[in-house]
Amino acid sequence: MKMILIVFNISIQDEVHELIDKLGVTCYTQWPRLVGKGISSGPKMDNNIWPGANTALMVVTSSEMAGKIMGAVQKMRDDIGTHEGIKAFQLPVEKMTGEI
Repeated sequence: MKMILIVFNISIQDEVHELIDKLGVTCYTQWPRLVGKGISSGPKMDNNIWPGANTALMVVTSSEMAGKIMGAVQKMRDDIGTHEGIKAFQLPVEKMTGEI
């Protein structure tokens, strides 16, 4: 099993949800509003000086689906560029309660 963490600009939330829907992802956890600073997208601190915010979406899935998600996120990143900001991280899941 793998965990995919996708961190992205809140402005492209609809596009990211469309992406995972097309892949058949039905279960995920989302943190609605995050602040931070990226190398190419700059600070997003959700304030008057550094407006904007990010969000993050986490999916625990099979290795096969993880590869599809990572590929789709990379394609989206290539298509929209780094200004809007989207990045995915793949991590191993050693144990989990319940079922996928």
